[in-house]
Amino acid sequence: MPVLTFLLAALIGFSTGTSWGTMAILYPLILPSSWLLCQEQGLSVEATMPLFYNVVASVLAGSVMGDHCSPISDTTIMSSLASSCNHLQHVSTQMPYALTVGGVALLIGILPTALGLPSWAAFLLGFAVLGLVVRLVGKKV
Repeated sequence: MPVLTFLLAALIGFSTGTSWGTMAILYPLILPSSWLLCQEQGLSVEATMPLFYNVVASVLAGSVMGDHCSPISDTTIMSSLASSCNHLQHVSTQMPYALTVGGVALLIGILPTALGLPSWAAFLLGFAVLGLVVRLVGKKV
């Protein structure tokens, strides 16, 4: 459920160009349904809460990532205008960074924590992976 929530939030955020609007759309739909699914599966409240928190975080992360990648987002448009950069060039240069961090968040953070990995371990592992990406893929300026 958290992985699907992240992907759905990213898609809606990209399509609408607003992270706040995406959160306003998804929270009333996803939170009750995720709670109900957990309860129907017979999970206790103590077992449900970590998944519920993960779904909340997935909506936040996916919404912001989708908004950041969207060419129709107000912040993306203002950033390209403020830096006197061609709008589509700005979008295309920001997309690899946002998708890399989103992919790491999904594969190292959301998925493993949904399967039971402690969040502190996911944070440390995520920082380490992003450090390796910068070290191995980044170029000296």
